[in-house]
Amino acid sequence: MSPTRRLPPDFSHSAAFPLFAFDAAAGRGWVLHFEPQDYRRASFLDQRALDHRKVSGWELSIAEIEAALAPPEPGLPLHWIFHIGHCGSSLVSKFLDMLTGVLGLREPLPLLSLAHGVADPATQRWQGPVLRLLNRGFGDTQAVVVKPTSAVTAIAGRLLAQAPGRACLLWIDLRSWLATMLRDEGLRDDTLAGEPLRLAEFGPEGLPPASGDGARLARLWLAEQLRWRRLVADPALAGRLIDLDFAEVLADPAGQTARLAVHYGLTVPEDWAARIADSGLLQRYAKDPRQAFDADVRERELAAAAQAHAAQIAQGLDWAGAALETLDAQALRARLGLRG
Repeated sequence: MSPTRRLPPDFSHSAAFPLFAFDAAAGRGWVLHFEPQDYRRASFLDQRALDHRKVSGWELSIAEIEAALAPPEPGLPLHWIFHIGHCGSSLVSKFLDMLTGVLGLREPLPLLSLAHGVADPATQRWQGPVLRLLNRGFGDTQAVVVKPTSAVTAIAGRLLAQAPGRACLLWIDLRSWLATMLRDEGLRDDTLAGEPLRLAEFGPEGLPPASGDGARLARLWLAEQLRWRRLVADPALAGRLIDLDFAEVLADPAGQTARLAVHYGLTVPEDWAARIADSGLLQRYAKDPRQAFDADVRERELAAAAQAHAAQIAQGLDWAGAALETLDAQALRARLGLRG
């Protein structure tokens, strides 16, 4: 890493210098040197974003970063795609990348560190610098759209209180989400390992107890729905939030992504539908474009998972149905994906 004195003069307003990660205990952060194409190709702004070429950078103290950002400059519009995890958020983010002037940031590590260190003052000191450093672009950037890791949705309220942009919650129905999560043991285990963070807001009595993987996953899904409902009801966030069912995106990619873009104040071109069709994004796995994956493949995989894990899916749906009655949240029943 280069010494701090070599920080470029445009550091405070250029996305060419992302904060890659920070160590709150040590008070140090790592800033890299990116090109626009590094962002476009990255499905994750973690180590995987560095595999295609050698990337240089700097190691800085938080005091040095704060000094480099002072005095604060007016930033770009900063918008959010929050999501429940494995629900098409990478695809939606890459669609928005196709709009003129949009810089898409997918799963920056510093946001995940903020979420996991929500009770740590040393970590929370980084929140202001992290948001300020996300709020930069290149010469043609008109807005930044951040798609955090799903666990970061747990601190959506904190982020929205400090960042004045707009946000969306992307989700899929509970039945489909359970099939998605249960089809892969690693995915299931990683998701369940996040229970303390995702449920902390609700306290020990906030949600009914859950036993078994299907019920525990259903509780996490419901927690995100309830969290978003609380945020939408907050007068301070009036008009800034919408939510979007990924099934509607698959049914009408151009119309639903245009709706989201308009929510963010972005301009949608007249040939938007043709651009989406020509992009090839609907035929590839968004997180790995080398892998063929379309709506038909998705449906076949979900159907196979639903059959293989029918008992746990039924368990989760039963838990959710009972929980909605206990919590007086029957309006969410239509989102469970119940049949008949």
